[in-house]
Amino acid sequence: MFYIVLIVILAALIIQSVYLVYYKNQIKDIGNQLSFISDHHSFKMIQTQIKPKEIHRLIDLCNAMLRDQRKLKQDFIEQKEEIHATIMSLSHDIRTPLTSLDGYLQLAERSEYLKEKKEYISLAQTRMKQIITLVDELFLYTKLKNPDYILELEPVDVIKVLNKRLFTFIDDFLRSGYEPNICMVEAPLFIVGNESALERVFENVIKNYFMHSEGALSIRYEEKQDEVLFHFSNVLKRNHLLSLDNIFTRFYKADPSRTNQSSGLGLFIVKSLMEKMNGYVQADLNDDQYCISLAFKKIVKES
Repeated sequence: MFYIVLIVILAALIIQSVYLVYYKNQIKDIGNQLSFISDHHSFKMIQTQIKPKEIHRLIDLCNAMLRDQRKLKQDFIEQKEEIHATIMSLSHDIRTPLTSLDGYLQLAERSEYLKEKKEYISLAQTRMKQIITLVDELFLYTKLKNPDYILELEPVDVIKVLNKRLFTFIDDFLRSGYEPNICMVEAPLFIVGNESALERVFENVIKNYFMHSEGALSIRYEEKQDEVLFHFSNVLKRNHLLSLDNIFTRFYKADPSRTNQSSGLGLFIVKSLMEKMNGYVQADLNDDQYCISLAFKKIVKES
């Protein structure tokens, strides 16, 4: 009986020793796999032949860390490509008015006639304003790309802000030969927003009208239980193509020749600011009728 017990214990010790050696080899194999993945930047995942609970958890944790690391690396590559694309796009947009600005100033310097000098200086000032607008949009774009950038929200009279912004485009409407058709309430209408951001949203939407439309701009509001919508609609320019899937993406331009001095950031900024004000924007195109709708959260003004 004693020898039987001794044999059983000895057999158990042998089995345990073999298992521990195998267990140790598995840990060593995991280390070798990690080393290979790190040295060769491999996209392999760690695998093993046996999976005790502890080994299984270790492999799951290692593979989770590898997936996170690869995602961070991919995000870094995409951000690097985005920065490169941003620099290339804006360098082209800024270089064009800068070149013409330099040309107008040279012509003004050479001209012997006062009237001609004034015309060239006026054209140079126009180009300077375009450059300032492009740089300003780039600055706002970089701020909006920062996830920590937060707008301070408060009750804002959206009708007052819209009327104020429309007033600044009086000369543009006169040059177009069309007055906007406006259908809005005259009483104050308060929404949750930020006045400066709201001004930029309306400014960019109206600028978008002058770039892509012909005929009169129609502005109407639609009031719902907890939100208020503003619809900016017009007739799209003849032979003018718009991609509604891309219209709110950065640097999108309906004009591939890039003849207009636009950064392509206008509606991207609108979308980003609307989201930060807990609203949304959408675009619709029915035949030649082009409409941009802005939706804000409505509040009741406190007495």
